[in-house]
Amino acid sequence: MLPARLLVYSLRGGELIPHYLIPRDEPWVRDVMSELDSLIGKTALDIDEAFSGRISDAARVARVPARTVKGLWQICLRIWKLKSMAAARPSRVRSVVFDFAVALPAREEALEAAATKLGLSREQVLASLFADRPAARRLQAPASVPSSVEVVQRYNLALLQGLLLHSREVVVHARSHVRSVVRFARLKRLLCTYDSNAEGLRLTLSGPLSVLRHTTKYGHALATFVPSAIATPGWSFEARCILEGGREVRLVSSSCDPIASTHVLPRDVDSLVERHLLRDFRRLGSSWTIARETAALQIGGRVFFPDFGLTRGSSRVLVEIVGYYTPEYLESKLRTFREARLESMIVCIDETLDCGDEQVVAGAVLRYRQRVDAVALLDAAERLAGDEGEGPLGRGLP
Repeated sequence: MLPARLLVYSLRGGELIPHYLIPRDEPWVRDVMSELDSLIGKTALDIDEAFSGRISDAARVARVPARTVKGLWQICLRIWKLKSMAAARPSRVRSVVFDFAVALPAREEALEAAATKLGLSREQVLASLFADRPAARRLQAPASVPSSVEVVQRYNLALLQGLLLHSREVVVHARSHVRSVVRFARLKRLLCTYDSNAEGLRLTLSGPLSVLRHTTKYGHALATFVPSAIATPGWSFEARCILEGGREVRLVSSSCDPIASTHVLPRDVDSLVERHLLRDFRRLGSSWTIARETAALQIGGRVFFPDFGLTRGSSRVLVEIVGYYTPEYLESKLRTFREARLESMIVCIDETLDCGDEQVVAGAVLRYRQRVDAVALLDAAERLAGDEGEGPLGRGLP
């Protein structure tokens, strides 16, 4: 994602218009890529000088805004990466050289002695001495050089991600592969609610500016979620963004925009709390099995996706973990629980949340701090299984 200082956009009434790169920008983008290829093996200092000189001059001739060029440069340096290149670990080389520099009177003697001890040439010692310093890192070519079209699309994706970091709320319309998008949002622990409609699913996500804690962490989670949503055909975003000065504007983006649709399928579990719970519960060796729940529950006009399902024979208990929150999100979640009245639901609530047990309508409520108690969860499932009464837990759940 691009930082705030490199975001390029304009305002039209209450609309925020991102300045995406388009096909006519590809010639100067190719020039930047060619310049980078000519700098392979050069130091970061050389790279900075090249950007300040030839590349900036070429951008001015092409009438490209300085912030756009700097943003593209940043994207390119994630592809052509600056890395330390040393024959030996620089800290080790410095330690040996400095020891000999104290013991021997001449610089050349110290270098030769250090080279002998390290099994390197004098030139390798000099090249490795400060190779880990930022200015000494050297440019390396990527394993596969992308096309100018791909670089343009990556820039546009980073621009959209950067703008969404300034959002209070984001609405995503997913028209296909809905379960995958929802699963990714949940694995990223995003605060979201779901509404189904004739065209698919609408996900309403809390933006980073509405989160009371961990704003940076949450913003990064939202940014990494974006590629999964735009990988689906017919996607669209609507966001309420807050600009400097507190002005609220509307950002709209859709599959018509030239944005890269890169997407990596999520792992089974991404949250540390969930990872610990899955491992701890399985280690108990009980007759219950635990798995990430993929069945959707229709509750009124909303769709609800529990975090986990516990199964033993015909009995099933659903588990929902409530961690990050905003007051609006927590109230929406509690309202869902009240409307669903799922006696087979165990709700695990972070102790730091301002939420009393009496506010939660569920079969059981567990409090946790950093880690859900797997034994307590198993005990709650056993109690609920003993109270089935009317048949399989959940009465008609999918």
